[in-house]
Formats: sequence, structure tokens, C-alpha cells
Amino acid sequence: MNELIAAAAAAMDAPEHLVERSAIARAEADGISPEEVLAAWAGGTAPPSGAPAPATTAPPSEEPAPAATPAPPASPEAPEPVSAPVVPAPEMAATAVGSPAAPEQVTLAEAHRFEAVVTGATAGLTERVAASLPRWLTVLFFAVPLIGLTYLIAFAGGANCGAGGQLSVDRLTGLVENCDGSVYKAGGAAGGVDVRALVGEGSALYAAPSSCSSCHGASGEGGSGPALAGTLLDTFSMCTDHIEWVSLGTDGFLGAGRNTYGDAGTTVGSGGVMPSFNDTLTPQEIATVVFYERVVLGGQDVEEAVFDCGFAEPEVP
Repeated sequence: MNELIAAAAAAMDAPEHLVERSAIARAEADGISPEEVLAAWAGGTAPPSGAPAPATTAPPSEEPAPAATPAPPASPEAPEPVSAPVVPAPEMAATAVGSPAAPEQVTLAEAHRFEAVVTGATAGLTERVAASLPRWLTVLFFAVPLIGLTYLIAFAGGANCGAGGQLSVDRLTGLVENCDGSVYKAGGAAGGVDVRALVGEGSALYAAPSSCSSCHGASGEGGSGPALAGTLLDTFSMCTDHIEWVSLGTDGFLGAGRNTYGDAGTTVGSGGVMPSFNDTLTPQEIATVVFYERVVLGGQDVEEAVFDCGFAEPEVP
């Protein structure tokens, strides 16, 4: 039988052990002897039952080889890919957010009614679908005009017009104006004093470098020194006291043994150091800048300030 196996294996170009096992199995299936099957295979004929010969392929390996994916038939002219718009399925639903009373799910057609919807529930993605402003920006839209309106009502003549509604000086043109914006008419003051020229010169002295505005603010609002706008006349009801304080300053008062200044007896040095302007300004210039402060920032009546600061003498009947 070994010779038949070798002959059949040589004729079929297959391993002998595979041919032997195949012959035995075939013989049992067809009811014949293995020798008859081997003899037929060795001679190149079919077994007596006429069954086909066993497969001549190599035995399968322990790990089957992956099946090869057939390549698609080549096309002579492949069309360019066309991207189609993604249309969500009608049955999809979105979760609405941004509203306490919003339903758990809405249709795609209803999504625009809400500020935002969760379109990918498993990923937690939120998509804003309605245009809305942040709350702080909405508040700002209402607050800014309200503040501006309040400012216009409180300071109809501008921040430089004084608490008493007296004269102001246009920062660009240097013209002296009334609080309603009209130009202050020259002349007419007692003693022939040109109030317009006096206020204009006082404004320039007040705004000069290292002068009054550097400590008290451009509009008398205060800074390193106390505020003048609206409070000046309460501190110095008399212009002569005001002039004396500007002339001597903190050091001058302390050197003269004076520890307080002003109507309220404010302690010298409690509001900061007041420099002395005796060395930098003439007495006339000090009186001029004090006149400006009292009329424009303090709101003192113009005619009263002319007499109070010594620019004219009241007429004796």
C-alpha cells in the first residue's frame, strides 16, 4: 500500500500523508477499499465510484489567511466626487436649553425659538441657535444714556461752570461764557472791571504747570489737594482769607504760628501741603486766580466777587 500511496502522491503532486488520509476517507464514503482508490489515483483515473479526486492544495495553516478584497473594476473616466449638503433626518430631535420652561426635546423646526439647543446629547454639544446679547451689554446700553442724561441735567453748563451757575471758560477758545453757553458780555461790572479778561487770565494761571490744577484738578474736582468745586465758599467765605492762604501756604501759616485756616478752623496740613505762591506769582496774579476759583469753581456772584477780592470799591452814597 505504501507503493500505491507514493505513486498516487507522485501522480497528484500532493503529500503522501494527505493522499493516504484522503484515500481512506474516500473509500469509506464510496464503500470500496483504500487500495482501489489509490490505484485509480496513481493511474490518473477516477475511483470506481466516480467521485472527484481530493483537492491538491496545501493543508490549511493554523491561522487562516485573510481574504483579499477584490478591487473594484476600473472606470475609464471616474467622475469627480460631489459633496451633498447634510440634511438632518426629520426624526432627529434636539434638546432645548437656555430657558427654564423649555421642553426636554424639540423638533428641528422649533429649535430656532430657543437660545441654544443640545444637538449631540451623547457628546454634550451645545449649539446657539438664537441671537442674543450678554446681560452685561444689555445693562450697559441702558446705563450709559442714563448716566449721560443725569450729567446733562446736573451740569447743564459743563463741569467747569461752578456749583453756583456762574461763568465758565471754553477750554479750546479761551472765551468766557455764561453757563448756558452764551458769550459773557464785557463791561458792565462795578468800577469798570473787565470780568471777561479777569476770568480768562485767572483760568490760564489756574491751569499752568505746577499750579492749582495739578493738585485740585482741572475742574476743581480734587486730587492730591481738596476739591474746590461746590465747597470753596464754605471754606473761605471771604476772598481776603482765600488770598492769604494761597499766598502763604502751609509753611507760611505754621511759620507765623497759625495752626488753622478757613471758616471752619481746618488744621493746617490735614488736607495736604499747600505750597506758597508768594515767590512765583505777584499779588495781582494771586488775586486774579483766586477770583477765577471763586466765580467759576465756587459759584460766587460776579459783582460780589469783584468787590470781595478788591478789584473795585463799592460806591459810597
